[in-house]
Amino acid sequence: MEFDITVSEVMSTPVETVKLNATAYDAANILKNKKIGGLVVVDDSMEPVGLITEKDLVHKVVARNLKSKEVLIKDIVSPKLISISPKATIIEAAKLMAKKNIKRLPVVENGKLLGIITVSDIVSVSPKIFEIMIEVSKIKDREDYPREQESIYGVCEVCGNQGRLRYINGKYVCENCIDSDSI
Repeated sequence: MEFDITVSEVMSTPVETVKLNATAYDAANILKNKKIGGLVVVDDSMEPVGLITEKDLVHKVVARNLKSKEVLIKDIVSPKLISISPKATIIEAAKLMAKKNIKRLPVVENGKLLGIITVSDIVSVSPKIFEIMIEVSKIKDREDYPREQESIYGVCEVCGNQGRLRYINGKYVCENCIDSDSI
């Protein structure tokens, strides 16, 4: 059994957005009224271009003693949007968030904003994942479990590449190595 819960199954929709020409004051009020921590920044064609968070407003406006009604979002938004595909797994989303040290990922496909996934969204499904893992481990511990059909994500014991692995002849190997003489 695999744990391929996709981002699209967990993401939140609709996504609150703010335009580039809005002010920091406008963004702060949306965050306050919606009781959320971040907004996806969109251009005039509604294509996502960045993310603005409470932390950004504190660091880039309040801490600099700037007037929030005079600061435009385009002047404080991070220059590069980090996003994820709706087809990615929540494991991939969690790894990307950890690597980039972020808590929110806009879900984008073909330039269109579909949703947003947060650390909270991933944590909310974690108990289900642990329950499934416990049940799977019980099944796998049975002697009659067919190990040859098992597929997991990990590091190939033959070539060292990461990816989908199958249990063959006592080793976890990737598809490329299954046909090789190495196993």
